[in-house]
Amino acid sequence: MQESIQKLNKTSTILRLYILICSIFVSLKLDNFINWEWSAVLWPLWFGLFCSIVISVGCLIITFNMVVQYLFEQLTTQKSKLISYIWLTQLSIFATICIGLTSLGYLDYLTKQLNYQKNFKILQYFIIAELIIIMFYSVCFHCQINEYIFSILQDDEPLSNQQQLSAHTQPNNQTLQNLNVLSSRTGIPLVMQKISKAYFSIPKGREKYVRDSINGSPEPKQSQKGHKRAFSSQGVGSEVLQESDFKIVEKQQSVINQVNSNRTRSQVEKKRSNSQLITIARDESIQNQKLDISQTSNVCIVCYERGPNAVFMNCGHGGTCYQCALDIWKQKMECYLCRDKIVYILKVNLEERFGDLFKVISTTQMIDQFNK
Repeated sequence: MQESIQKLNKTSTILRLYILICSIFVSLKLDNFINWEWSAVLWPLWFGLFCSIVISVGCLIITFNMVVQYLFEQLTTQKSKLISYIWLTQLSIFATICIGLTSLGYLDYLTKQLNYQKNFKILQYFIIAELIIIMFYSVCFHCQINEYIFSILQDDEPLSNQQQLSAHTQPNNQTLQNLNVLSSRTGIPLVMQKISKAYFSIPKGREKYVRDSINGSPEPKQSQKGHKRAFSSQGVGSEVLQESDFKIVEKQQSVINQVNSNRTRSQVEKKRSNSQLITIARDESIQNQKLDISQTSNVCIVCYERGPNAVFMNCGHGGTCYQCALDIWKQKMECYLCRDKIVYILKVNLEERFGDLFKVISTTQMIDQFNK
């Protein structure tokens, strides 16, 4: 919110400076301090018109590209975002034509052309027609436009502030942390509140959205084979491999400890510590890069193809698609942003939302089959 207000203040300052420059050159011409032609005196208007045309063309190209992707490529572009871009494109084209007709009209008036009133009449009719179109469009899609503007204002907040805000808004979810997927009392959130593009939380005061799985919660997907039972078939092999790998490493370590001398062990430990430091530094660099991408894009930061519809629980971080989130879980078992242990993963529907609330359509959790 604060960053958006700062941007608006900077834009207002630039507009005031632009108007001041135009007024200075017109005043110098009227007081005969400069003997330029009016077309040269009004150079700030032509510069502003050129910038407005460039912005309008850019908005038109971006909006057209989004419409094509939404209709034909079936990407996860939010409908509210597409509607808002069309609305902004209409406003930019409206402002460009108004600036152009006004500039030409005043140029004809200052040069005492006989038909200078023609541009002003055209401008009047255009303003009336365009205002009717924009107002009708704004009334029909005001919910989507307000929703997208609200999401932009939320995404401008730094991640640390978003986490602090989430700490105040997140209810007591001990039942979620103690999920027992083999019991009929499994409870999961039905909706998640979007704090930013890479951060979600359980909405405050909406405990009614946390239901028993029997009463309509998304059913976890179970697999029937393997030493470990997972709520996704992709997670079974990971648990088995991790257990077997741990046993092999344990045996190899015992053999090394019996054969090698203390000096050799110390050298191995030094190399291992250096390797760990390099790995930690590399992981932190990757984490920072992924965080920057997740704050500026609306696609998965891993595959760049699907929408970021996965949420790691209980930390609430997202930014990846559901398939890539499962792969991250199998490889590291921890969130790529905060390094917290992943208890389970939620899949949200990016198209079905209510303001900043997204519907949870499925969940995945891995649990030992031989729980005692």
